[in-house]
Amino acid sequence: GRGPEGSSLRQVHIDMASPRIGAGEGMRVFDDTGRPTPFLERIADQLRALDEDYVAATAFFAALQRHDLLEPLTLDVTLEDGSKNRLVGYHVIDEDRLEALDPASVAELHAEGHLLPIFMALASLGQIGDLVARKNRRLAHG
Repeated sequence: GRGPEGSSLRQVHIDMASPRIGAGEGMRVFDDTGRPTPFLERIADQLRALDEDYVAATAFFAALQRHDLLEPLTLDVTLEDGSKNRLVGYHVIDEDRLEALDPASVAELHAEGHLLPIFMALASLGQIGDLVARKNRRLAHG
């Protein structure tokens, strides 16, 4: 969790009422002196990385919205076995709107570190056909 407002302090909270927490078997989170064990430090590092990514993702999506670059995506896929699959609630980057951005907006996205992720997201859309083909191969081979 986060510390007091305006603080950069991060805390690991443990629900002592959880059935996963006990005094018997398991991984210790504190050593005999009360210091975090390497296990807890590794968990704290993972939580820190998740929090940093959350903050970065929030800024990234805010930039996409600020420049009106998101558009909804509904993807209908019919597999070779005849099954129909619909993916709803996703968004993609509108390539036409991106291309129409003025140079100052593109420079702003670049300065904020968002341009590369935008292009990577666009490139990943080209993999959808390969993913469908892979799924069809798996279905064919059981």
